[in-house]
Amino acid sequence: MKIFYVLATILLLVSCGQSTDSNSKNGSSSNGSGSVDSSRNNPKSEPVQQYEEKVANDLNNWFFRVKLYETSKRFTYRVSLQHEELTGEDEINFPNLGMDPQPVIKKGTAQYECIIGFTDQQGAFREYKKVHVVDGNLKITTLKSYAVTAKPE
Repeated sequence: MKIFYVLATILLLVSCGQSTDSNSKNGSSSNGSGSVDSSRNNPKSEPVQQYEEKVANDLNNWFFRVKLYETSKRFTYRVSLQHEELTGEDEINFPNLGMDPQPVIKKGTAQYECIIGFTDQQGAFREYKKVHVVDGNLKITTLKSYAVTAKPE
């Protein structure tokens, strides 16, 4: 009788883990404008975007640097940060617009500041995050949030 309960539990766990939605099976997500696989098989090891600004210092060769790297998750990018000798890393998740993300880094309005964003389907730049230095510390601030919804049928 114990074996029956163990087999029933295993069968229940296996059947609950399966999805009938075809998009869930292959890791794709759809937003009405197409479907893109949410995983990336061969992420690039070199940065896909970067911004660099020389720090005004006569004694040291310091920089303010921001680099974006692909990860195995298509819409997630690793952000490498540097200001003088201070370094850090974080992740940024771009919205699924039904196409490969097109991340962009632009110079900000202040010194040691840049804007991380993306290009939408119409080719317009969309601001997303600001990387800047506050009291000698690196900071990432969310400028705008984005949500993707399906078109009504």
